[in-house]
Amino acid sequence: MKKILFVASALLLSTQVHAASTPCTQANLNGNYITYQAAINHHFHTGKCEINITNGNLTGHCAFDPSAENPTNYNGPVNGTATMNTNCSAVMSMNFGPVFSNFDVQFTPDKQSFIGKFGNNFGVEGTTSGTRYSTVLPATPAP
Repeated sequence: MKKILFVASALLLSTQVHAASTPCTQANLNGNYITYQAAINHHFHTGKCEINITNGNLTGHCAFDPSAENPTNYNGPVNGTATMNTNCSAVMSMNFGPVFSNFDVQFTPDKQSFIGKFGNNFGVEGTTSGTRYSTVLPATPAP
């Protein structure tokens, strides 16, 4: 029994090491994501986007929460581009009307989520994170 557990443990560890060392490709970006943003230097606000990336093209919808320093919130379409690097870092450019933001993110080894930073043409900088989601599953409370 100990030998079976040892072999199973070794196989699990080797697949995790392999997953972490597998180079990313542009195709790994394809999918639907929920992203969250928080501006940290001025025009403080938070936001949530639902985006789709297909073959480097980014489309979706974003909504930013108003704050005392940023009373006008954005709620509308977003478009742009996204490029994956072999080390699983990615660069995304998003257009929110008059605002153009550049995102520098790092994906996890399983390529299901990311964390990073952003900056825009008004000098706002912040943090971002995101994860894949299913457009098929309903957004209802889980049992």
